[in-house]
Amino acid sequence: MVNVHESEGRVKIRINTTSLDRSNAVELREAAAGVITPETKSVEIDCDDLKFIDSSGVGALLHINNLLPPGSGPAILTKVHGTVLTVLELVRVHRLFTITD
Repeated sequence: MVNVHESEGRVKIRINTTSLDRSNAVELREAAAGVITPETKSVEIDCDDLKFIDSSGVGALLHINNLLPPGSGPAILTKVHGTVLTVLELVRVHRLFTITD
Protein backbone atom coordinates (compact mmCIF):
# COMPACT_ATOMS: atom_id res chain seq x y z
CA MET A 1 0.00 0.00 0.00
CA VAL A 2 2.89 2.36 0.74
CA ASN A 3 6.33 2.73 -0.80
CA VAL A 4 8.86 4.67 1.28
CA HIS A 5 12.21 6.01 0.10
CA GLU A 6 14.64 8.01 2.24
CA SER A 7 17.74 9.78 0.95
CA GLU A 8 19.84 12.44 2.66
CA GLY A 9 17.10 13.41 5.12
CA ARG A 10 14.39 13.62 2.47
CA VAL A 11 11.56 11.10 2.77
CA LYS A 12 9.28 10.26 -0.15
CA ILE A 13 6.13 8.26 0.48
CA ARG A 14 3.94 6.97 -2.33
CA ILE A 15 0.42 5.87 -1.45
CA ASN A 16 -0.30 2.99 -3.85
CA THR A 17 -3.99 2.58 -3.18
CA THR A 18 -7.17 4.36 -4.20
CA SER A 19 -8.50 4.60 -0.65
CA LEU A 20 -6.87 5.84 2.56
CA ASP A 21 -9.23 4.87 5.35
CA ARG A 22 -9.59 2.96 8.61
CA SER A 23 -8.46 -0.27 6.96
CA ASN A 24 -4.99 1.00 5.99
CA ALA A 25 -4.28 4.33 7.72
CA VAL A 26 -2.28 2.56 10.45
CA GLU A 27 0.06 1.14 7.81
CA LEU A 28 0.82 4.66 6.53
CA ARG A 29 1.40 5.94 10.06
CA GLU A 30 3.77 3.08 10.89
CA ALA A 31 5.68 3.37 7.61
CA ALA A 32 6.25 7.09 8.19
CA ALA A 33 7.20 6.64 11.84
CA GLY A 34 9.79 4.09 10.77
CA VAL A 35 11.73 6.55 8.61
CA ILE A 36 11.13 10.03 10.03
CA THR A 37 13.96 10.97 12.38
CA PRO A 38 15.16 14.20 14.02
CA GLU A 39 17.44 14.61 10.97
CA THR A 40 14.56 14.50 8.47
CA LYS A 41 14.52 17.64 6.33
CA SER A 42 11.30 17.05 4.40
CA VAL A 43 8.53 14.54 3.73
CA GLU A 44 6.78 14.35 0.36
CA ILE A 45 3.64 12.23 0.05
CA ASP A 46 2.55 11.26 -3.48
CA CYS A 47 -1.25 11.00 -3.54
CA ASP A 48 -1.64 10.40 -7.29
CA ASP A 49 -3.51 7.07 -6.94
CA LEU A 50 -5.66 8.27 -4.03
CA LYS A 51 -9.34 8.77 -4.85
CA PHE A 52 -10.93 8.53 -1.36
CA ILE A 53 -9.90 9.56 2.14
CA ASP A 54 -11.83 9.34 5.42
CA SER A 55 -11.13 10.76 8.87
CA SER A 56 -8.64 7.98 9.65
CA GLY A 57 -6.70 8.85 6.50
CA VAL A 58 -6.72 12.55 7.36
CA GLY A 59 -5.52 11.62 10.85
CA ALA A 60 -2.64 9.61 9.37
CA LEU A 61 -1.54 12.60 7.28
CA LEU A 62 -1.74 14.88 10.33
CA HIS A 63 0.25 12.32 12.32
CA ILE A 64 3.03 12.47 9.72
CA ASN A 65 3.06 16.27 9.98
CA ASN A 66 3.39 15.97 13.76
CA LEU A 67 6.33 13.57 13.43
CA LEU A 68 8.39 16.12 11.53
CA PRO A 69 11.16 17.77 13.52
CA PRO A 70 11.03 21.53 14.16
CA GLY A 71 12.31 23.55 11.23
CA SER A 72 11.55 20.96 8.56
CA GLY A 73 8.28 22.58 7.51
CA PRO A 74 4.99 20.82 6.82
CA ALA A 75 4.64 17.63 4.83
CA ILE A 76 4.32 18.16 1.09
CA LEU A 77 1.32 16.51 -0.53
CA THR A 78 1.69 16.04 -4.28
CA LYS A 79 -0.87 15.16 -6.94
CA VAL A 80 -3.88 15.62 -4.66
CA HIS A 81 -7.03 15.37 -6.80
CA GLY A 82 -10.80 15.65 -6.68
CA THR A 83 -12.55 14.24 -3.66
CA VAL A 84 -9.38 13.95 -1.59
CA LEU A 85 -8.60 17.66 -1.99
CA THR A 86 -12.25 18.51 -1.28
CA VAL A 87 -12.20 16.53 1.97
CA LEU A 88 -8.94 18.17 3.10
CA GLU A 89 -10.47 21.58 2.39
CA LEU A 90 -13.79 20.76 4.08
CA VAL A 91 -12.08 19.77 7.31
CA ARG A 92 -9.74 22.74 6.89
CA VAL A 93 -6.49 20.83 7.21
CA HIS A 94 -5.25 21.71 3.73
CA ARG A 95 -3.61 24.78 5.27
CA LEU A 96 -1.39 22.58 7.44
CA PHE A 97 0.36 21.05 4.41
CA THR A 98 2.13 22.26 1.32
CA ILE A 99 0.02 20.99 -1.58
CA THR A 100 1.58 20.87 -5.05
CA ASP A 101 0.82 19.32 -8.43
